[in-house]
Amino acid sequence: MKPNFMEAFQQLERGKRMSPDQVREILEAALMSAARKSLGVSPERIEVRVDPTSSDMRVTVRRVVAAGKPASPDEISLAEARRITPAAAVGEEVSLDVPLDDLGRIAAQTAKHIVLQRVREVERESQYGEFKDKVGKAVTCMVKQRRGKLVILDLGDVEAVLPGSEQIPKEDYRPGEHLKVYVAEVSMTPRGPHIIASRNRPELVRYLFEAEVPEVAQGIVEIKAVAREPGSRSKVAVYSHDRNVDPVGACIGMKGMRVQAVVQELHGEKMDVVSWDEDPEAFLMNALSPAKPSRVVKNDEAKTMIAVAADHNQLTHLIGRGGQNARLASKLTGWKVDIMSEAELRGGLTVEGGSHLPGVSASPDDPIPAADADATAPPVEAPAPAAPADAAPAEGDVPPAAPTEAPTE
Repeated sequence: MKPNFMEAFQQLERGKRMSPDQVREILEAALMSAARKSLGVSPERIEVRVDPTSSDMRVTVRRVVAAGKPASPDEISLAEARRITPAAAVGEEVSLDVPLDDLGRIAAQTAKHIVLQRVREVERESQYGEFKDKVGKAVTCMVKQRRGKLVILDLGDVEAVLPGSEQIPKEDYRPGEHLKVYVAEVSMTPRGPHIIASRNRPELVRYLFEAEVPEVAQGIVEIKAVAREPGSRSKVAVYSHDRNVDPVGACIGMKGMRVQAVVQELHGEKMDVVSWDEDPEAFLMNALSPAKPSRVVKNDEAKTMIAVAADHNQLTHLIGRGGQNARLASKLTGWKVDIMSEAELRGGLTVEGGSHLPGVSASPDDPIPAADADATAPPVEAPAPAAPADAAPAEGDVPPAAPTEAPTE
């Protein structure tokens, strides 16, 4: 029987999630069950001692000395008792060490089954506790397989699922590919922890910047807000607690290296990094970057701000393609945002009522458009005028990559 338990010990060691006390408790419970099944003695008369370090296991049974023939397994005859303890008397208790081999093969197999079953339970509980603490955080995983719209992720000891509703539109997940995902939910099931991951939540963008920007990880630069349309564009508002540290520059990095790492992890999703400001009007001016309104008019009662454009070209830049720039700025600031020209403002008309520029009134509660919205949206975003060669880049803009091939003459 001992070799069987040695194998159980090895199973416990391979689990790597078991403390010595847990090992001892599990084996003692298994031996207790085996002794009860083999000997038929009452549980309170069985004592089990296990030393996981030395693999020493002992089962001791206390029996009462009977006057005549024992009436139950809890009793022992006087003659047999005196062979153990010469001074034994009727009514006294005698302790007897039971060799493990005497418990029988069936009892040993039962004990082994109990040990392995309990090990699996403890491992599942440990895994659940580990990932329960990771809810709201991001982890690195590997794509294992696809099952229809569902993607199975390998997190090492456990698996997670990436439902279609938590995926980035049009993103392809190939087996063996490494990804960073946000842990959205963890629940316990009879088969172990059930983990739901996400790739489309704004919190993932926050984590990626924490991983790439030391100033964010150290708390010098704080990410105040994130607005995101997954797979298309995100806006990130940052603030520095050190006047000597530029929060936007820290997040963009030298030649855009830091923000480009985030963009690459999200497979090309564009990033606008802007400065947070406690003044809502100044914050909206920054949030609409790279476009710049001529001024902002605030209505505190309606919690609405109007970004005013000097001309039609500036107006289309503030709105963005399909109204995306205005939507993201509204979500980032938490204010309803209207975009209009100076002429419309003077005439008391909002562009929201006009039919020639759709989607220029945005609210923080507006839903994210469908994945193919950009393909069907009217081209309301005009190309930016060419900047002088020595002009500084707009706030939050990522410097363009250098051309890889010279133009043909």
